[in-house]
Amino acid sequence: MKFRNNKAAAAAMALLVTAGTVFPSTAVFAVNRYTPVQGTQASFDKYLVMDKEAQVPNVSFTFTITPGNAKTYSVEGKKFEVLAGVGTPTMAGVGTNQKNTIAFAPGDGSDSDAAHSEGDLVKNLDTSVSKYAKKTAVVDFSGCSFTEPGVYRYVITESGSNQAVTNDADLTRIMDVYVIDDNGVLKVQSYVLHANESDLIMGTGHGTEDIEESEMKPQGFTNEYDTSNLTFRKQVAGNQASHDKYFEFTLQITDAQPGTVYDVLLTGADAVSEKNDATIPENAGKTNPSTLTVGEDGTVLQKFYLQHGQQITVQGIAKDTSYTVTENPEDYKPRANTAASPVVEICQGSVSADTVGVIQDKDLTTGYLNERRGVIPTGVMMTVAPFAAVTLFGGLGAATIMMKRKKED
Repeated sequence: MKFRNNKAAAAAMALLVTAGTVFPSTAVFAVNRYTPVQGTQASFDKYLVMDKEAQVPNVSFTFTITPGNAKTYSVEGKKFEVLAGVGTPTMAGVGTNQKNTIAFAPGDGSDSDAAHSEGDLVKNLDTSVSKYAKKTAVVDFSGCSFTEPGVYRYVITESGSNQAVTNDADLTRIMDVYVIDDNGVLKVQSYVLHANESDLIMGTGHGTEDIEESEMKPQGFTNEYDTSNLTFRKQVAGNQASHDKYFEFTLQITDAQPGTVYDVLLTGADAVSEKNDATIPENAGKTNPSTLTVGEDGTVLQKFYLQHGQQITVQGIAKDTSYTVTENPEDYKPRANTAASPVVEICQGSVSADTVGVIQDKDLTTGYLNERRGVIPTGVMMTVAPFAAVTLFGGLGAATIMMKRKKED
């Protein structure tokens, strides 16, 4: 009897095993009904704001794109889930060959209307004194495979350390990928960029409302480039000082970003120094350049030629750049301008500065006052008269002697 019970138990066990093989458990049937859909491309804007006089600098910014955090929203009793992003989106280099990098360079068209659009959302832009350069980054989601409808969240983070550049106060943006069921087929419907992880707008059902892009689009990433202008002036004084004479100035710039271009304002100076009787031959016929380019060592060394009352302005020098202005005074007595004791006329809107210094956050004016004075004798006739009188009386005396001798003869 006991044996039969064992045989019955064994038979029952075999039946269960067979049943498990023929009729799989429901877990085996839990497969995705959708064919996964690959992401496409989305974009965001990058702005660099600068003074109107500045050239676009050589700067670059790096971006990382990572999955965001899954989150369940509950608004007025309706719930909606945002999913963590899947896969790793990438960004082609903009203005550079480096992946996930946006680079700006001189000549990038900050003044071109074609580079801008009415939809540009630039933070803190005062068009009366500032302009901006724009780059558009393209995020590639083709390596991301979406298997279910939903909103997939990604975080875009900016980093970068560039001279005189202040990064956006908010270094992150949220990009949501909307995947929908389109008659049983997955479809990537849209990409929405958020300034932060704010709650989504809920619709009448348990889902998101259709949102106008203008309502959700943040201001991209806006960075500011801090520059100032440096003006150096030439003045002469004294009764022997020539206003025609050209003096040689030497401008040295150091600690600058290689490749940076500065515009030189020549409206207050001659483009070419002229030849005249007061100017030494070495200083005549010299060209004052209209642009300067920083070398690979971060320096500029350039000569300029100025007469009395003339000035040179180098525009758009980045904050924390060092400068030195020297001159060849020849036989004049030079006096260098200082911030505490100015000796040259200061340009409107700028402050008096030493001839050696560091660019900060204001336009600077410096330069040299050269003096050449002489003592011009006065009362010339009094100086000459005694000599003339002696000569005259000597002549008369000689004539008298001659006459006496003739009488004696």
